[in-house]
Amino acid sequence: MKIILSTFLCLSAAWAFAQEGQDPQAKSSGQSALLETFASQGVRVDLENKLIEVDAFICQRDEPLEYLYIDQPRGKDHEALIYSRGVSAETLNAAMLMLGVQEGQNGKVILVDPQPTPEQAQKGAPRYTFEPASGDGFYLYVSWEILGKDGTIEKHCVRAEDLVLNLRTEQTYKRGRWVYLGSRFLKPHSKAKEVFAAAAEGNYVSLVNFSPANHLLMGADPLSEDQTVWFPNLYLLPPLNHPVKLLFAHQPFELLVPTLSDD
Repeated sequence: MKIILSTFLCLSAAWAFAQEGQDPQAKSSGQSALLETFASQGVRVDLENKLIEVDAFICQRDEPLEYLYIDQPRGKDHEALIYSRGVSAETLNAAMLMLGVQEGQNGKVILVDPQPTPEQAQKGAPRYTFEPASGDGFYLYVSWEILGKDGTIEKHCVRAEDLVLNLRTEQTYKRGRWVYLGSRFLKPHSKAKEVFAAAAEGNYVSLVNFSPANHLLMGADPLSEDQTVWFPNLYLLPPLNHPVKLLFAHQPFELLVPTLSDD
């Protein structure tokens, strides 16, 4: 479990105090105060249902993608599908840890041994295999509302993967857990203080496998090593800059399936 800067140290200490309180009322009060602190930094947490929610907006509808979710002004918004404004990376990470997520493994590029000859490579023999990210994480959902001309409100809620298309396979990003990697600390130069990479760069959820991982979550599509194939699914997306809610669920939602009988 990663310890994230002084912000997280303070938050985790407050959480531990709230959890250990003998008085149930004091415990509830401590938890409520901590969750209010989270919310003030743009991160709403539902402890009972293990859900996190942030307010965000549609960032791209036409350009190639590398990230699913970034935060402005630092994130790579020219290559991201969804952006937020001023959501704390440290607080979002702390909220994920407090919901009990465990750190997973980043994707791996494994060179074939022995390497194919030039003749074999020309015939399509692979030089490497790729193992996508694996482990614990979150299921991501995007919800939004559309106001009709007659004043009615149409509500939408989709899996985040369904909003991303692979231009080569003509399929959406593979559904599954977005693997928790928890970012890392880095030093911009030898005399600089360490910084939390996700906060410094503003890139929170990646579609493409980068190593080392500076983001919090990584998708597990088998083709996530390819940076050139991911595009917004404009057939499902609301307009550019339309407000949405991004939901991080530790377990997938249980959706009701319509049926004509009780059998």
